[in-house]
Amino acid sequence: MINRVLGGCALAILTLSAASASAPVPYLPVPHHATVILNTGSTNAPGYRIVVARDGSAQWISGSMRHSGQLSQKSTQKLFADLASAMPLSKLQSAHCMKSASFGTSTFAYWEHERSSDLQCTSDVRATALYSTIQAVAVELGIGKHTIPMLPNEPRRPMPETSPSPT
Repeated sequence: MINRVLGGCALAILTLSAASASAPVPYLPVPHHATVILNTGSTNAPGYRIVVARDGSAQWISGSMRHSGQLSQKSTQKLFADLASAMPLSKLQSAHCMKSASFGTSTFAYWEHERSSDLQCTSDVRATALYSTIQAVAVELGIGKHTIPMLPNEPRRPMPETSPSPT
């Protein structure tokens, strides 16, 4: 009887943890010498996968939507220069960092058969520069700009004005 109850509790915990975890980000085709950027997402934010070719053409999946676009020549050159200076990616120094259980994500770079550790938790200057460039690439492609529209019947109130404080 106790084993059945414990087994049921374990199954419930596994089911709840699987339901609360973010869904894996689907794969994309990767051209020769292209790089892949993966953000795992979290329970509260969808992840994304970006594939950037040497010519700056990019494809990405954010949540369940697939997109394509073109990075500027400057951004493309910076990304591949930072990747080259960080090689081998697998040898970048990682560091321990605290992350929120609900909002914590991880970001990885893949290039030339190498994979980085989580670039958000690193003690390596080259990895920090690469992560900064990756964030700029995501912004340029419009990834992560999720706006929440106001409800149609939501009251619009003006911001309160500050009153001078008595002195």
